[in-house]
Amino acid sequence: MKTATQNVRSLAAIGLALIAAAALTLLASGAHAQVSKDLESLGSNRDVNKRAARLESRSRVAIVQNRTVKRNWRPEIGIQYAPVAYGDSYLQTQNVGLNADLHFTPKFSVGVRYSKAYNNLTNEGKAQYDRAQDADNSGSTDYSIPDVDVPQETILGVVNWYMMYGKINFFDASVIQFDIYSLAGGGQVQLKSGPTSTWTAGGGIGFWLNQHMTSRLRLKTWRSLKKIA
Repeated sequence: MKTATQNVRSLAAIGLALIAAAALTLLASGAHAQVSKDLESLGSNRDVNKRAARLESRSRVAIVQNRTVKRNWRPEIGIQYAPVAYGDSYLQTQNVGLNADLHFTPKFSVGVRYSKAYNNLTNEGKAQYDRAQDADNSGSTDYSIPDVDVPQETILGVVNWYMMYGKINFFDASVIQFDIYSLAGGGQVQLKSGPTSTWTAGGGIGFWLNQHMTSRLRLKTWRSLKKIA
């Protein structure tokens, strides 16, 4: 009877030890997962900085996280919509087109831009043409028609330099990587009167929503090199 009681107590002790070991393992796993989650979150730099400062308090430590989206030899294809501001006062132009880029490194990429132009007269342009039409209907020749050389389509080659990057908390839904970049390039624009050379320069910000989707906001200027005869 005494031996049976001792066996029961031994089994109970072993069971308690196994339960304690399992609980410690779960706690350690949870702590490791939390640390990993913290390191991937927006505020991880602060925690890493504190840990590094404890190791060497006399040194100033700065932590910069790597980009979450890898862009070594990575293609990027997209669509664009670009209204034209500060153009011809008689013309309102909106461009719709396609973009294709190849990222050599996270800092540099080259690309091709194709856009088709959709043109409408502004209120000032319509008023000018209406006055000319009324004068012509009345038999008068004392009028002028604006000489508007409308763009039809444009193709450009560009080089992009991604000079700065960071991360933002998007409404607590996810952490999004962004890049601030500049661009320069040249190509050809097809005007109503014929083709001519053009160049462009500008800058923008790109938001990498995930590994497969991005969104860009860009502001650029362009000039045609048409010769006036």
